[in-house]
Amino acid sequence: MLVKTPAIKFGVAVRKVEARDAMLVMSGVAGAMPCTIEISGKELLSLAGRMMRPAVLSLMLKALFSKAD
Repeated sequence: MLVKTPAIKFGVAVRKVEARDAMLVMSGVAGAMPCTIEISGKELLSLAGRMMRPAVLSLMLKALFSKAD
């Protein structure tokens, strides 16, 4: 995944996903630095709702059945 800001862009790789203390916690690396992303249940529902669009669902299905990385 690529994160872009006005100052910098860097790759983020999520290595571990878990539920902890009512949060979705994703751990991995951002560039060369370890990072943690924490999403509350409310934020997770909001994000999931935004993903329920035909174009996004189509992209997920294509990725699911694609042979490429």
